[in-house]
Amino acid sequence: MLTITTKLLIDVLIALGAFAGGWFLASPGSLPSGGYGAWFANGLVFAILIIIAQLPARVYRHSWRYVSPPDLLRIVQVTLFATLGLAAINYLIFRQAMGSGEFYGFAWMLATGGMMLVRSAVRAAREQRLSELLLPFPVKPIHAGKPRMILIGTPADVEATLREVSDRPDFGYEPVGIVLDEDSLSGQGIRGIRVLGSTKVLEAIADAQTDGAESDIALVFTAPPTSLKGIDRAAIARLRKRDFRILTLPRTAELSESDHRRFRLRKLKLEDLLSRPPVTLPLEPLRTGFRGRRVMVTGAGGTIGAELCRQAAALGCSELVMLDFAETPLFDIDREISEKFTSVKHRALLRDIRDGEAIRDVIETTRPQVIFHAAALKHVSLMEEHPRQAVETNVLGTANVARAAREFGVAQMVLISTDKAVAPVNVMGGAKRLAEAVIHRMAEEADGPTRFGVVRFGNVLGSNGSVVPIFRSQIEAGGPVTITHPDMERYFMTVPEAVQLVLHATLEAAKNGGDPAVYVLDMGEPVKIMDMAQRLIELCAPAGSESDIEIEVTGLRPGEKIRESLIDAGEELISTMDGLQKVRPNPASRYGWADVESLIEFSRTHSAVELSDQIRSDVGRIREN
Repeated sequence: MLTITTKLLIDVLIALGAFAGGWFLASPGSLPSGGYGAWFANGLVFAILIIIAQLPARVYRHSWRYVSPPDLLRIVQVTLFATLGLAAINYLIFRQAMGSGEFYGFAWMLATGGMMLVRSAVRAAREQRLSELLLPFPVKPIHAGKPRMILIGTPADVEATLREVSDRPDFGYEPVGIVLDEDSLSGQGIRGIRVLGSTKVLEAIADAQTDGAESDIALVFTAPPTSLKGIDRAAIARLRKRDFRILTLPRTAELSESDHRRFRLRKLKLEDLLSRPPVTLPLEPLRTGFRGRRVMVTGAGGTIGAELCRQAAALGCSELVMLDFAETPLFDIDREISEKFTSVKHRALLRDIRDGEAIRDVIETTRPQVIFHAAALKHVSLMEEHPRQAVETNVLGTANVARAAREFGVAQMVLISTDKAVAPVNVMGGAKRLAEAVIHRMAEEADGPTRFGVVRFGNVLGSNGSVVPIFRSQIEAGGPVTITHPDMERYFMTVPEAVQLVLHATLEAAKNGGDPAVYVLDMGEPVKIMDMAQRLIELCAPAGSESDIEIEVTGLRPGEKIRESLIDAGEELISTMDGLQKVRPNPASRYGWADVESLIEFSRTHSAVELSDQIRSDVGRIREN
């Protein structure tokens, strides 16, 4: 590593060399009127000006090993300043220019080129690519002998990936070609790797690289596959069935601390192909908002809860408290956080949110600043048969967490809700709607620092018990794939995207003051379950067996709706932002502690059918305009 003194000395030598070279190119065999003394003095002035020009921006503290185009542009500015400064000093002091205009031009070009060359050589040496800079013929790639890969995406994404790969000699693949979503660069190169063609002919390019033999090539997508021209689910399905390894870059939200250091690829998931193009939001506000904060996640072992833990840890929270009543999932997420986020202090606590005293003790002891309340019972058909468990967990549990958060001055509590809470027709949706009303009452009554919010969204792809893993297992078994109604529609997004939007909604809710609000995630257009089943058969069925796997319609289950909504009648859309909608709840949507106690007492003294009717009655009351 070069010290600041070494860098200064190198630039002084380059400046003196450029000054001498410029003089002898412009005026060979002659000296200025002041002789060697004046000539050498002017050279030193030129070198000093080059150093002075770099001091205000603290340029010498920038590593030459990571020099980039903006750094090279700054060199042009620095040498231009020094050249013009030298001419001005000569004119002001001696009332004449030291040499001809050609001299100043040559000196500027030589200084610029020399400084750029040295910095580029330092970076090339770090990347083990110095021979490519110095030799006029191809050299052995730094990843030679490793499995081959073809990068697929936009020019910007591919270039960024190649730059990252070149920084890592231990990377596990050798780039051998590029496929872009445009035709204009075909046959050219990006960072020394040839562009083989466009994504419209990806299958032909991949086949040509294998020459009919068994494939050892990985196809690496640097952008969502279905966002690229000429790439559809059918093309991906055909490539999968020809045994190509299809990989992609993990989204930023999926990266652990070690992933940032190692630049890991991951297999392309079915969820990557089934979801719409993700909403892209800046990460810096999230880092600022959650770095150094104590975060608690209830339901930490569930799909959403576990992802909240991962992303909170990735954003640099100072402490992560993971709470769940399911032992094995809690153990799993605790071990994952321990392995991937070694710098984050964390605790896994086995607690039941229905136990108000236990929750109060936990919050008093750990003093979280943000609570994400993701713990809930969510399976619609099961809750139809177990309404008491639904209200105890989804309603009483929410009230217990909210009351303790207010008592101990937690800065913010956010309830994770569901689209099934909109015009609910089942016990699970009704219980979640009552939980929302509990939070609205707490927000309205808040007289301390605690801010309460609700985030509502639809289904997430790949969650425990969701349609994707169920359909996949049915396809692997040879079918049939079962759906309950041919017109069934649902909203879907991937788990990492949903959680990232939850985090953004949390920051927005913190600005909201005490006004009750629901933050609804932008889920895109609803997806027909029949279409999803057909896509999965196309993607997952063994080659030639697609037509053998049937789709069977079994009929609606108890409590199931054909279509879901995200905003209820009586709710008012206040504002829209990237990926989010802010909604004002119905004024009647309030459910206080007395209401919760009354419902719990009712659940213990009446039948399941009577309790279901009571839930519907209470929901009807809070939905009244």
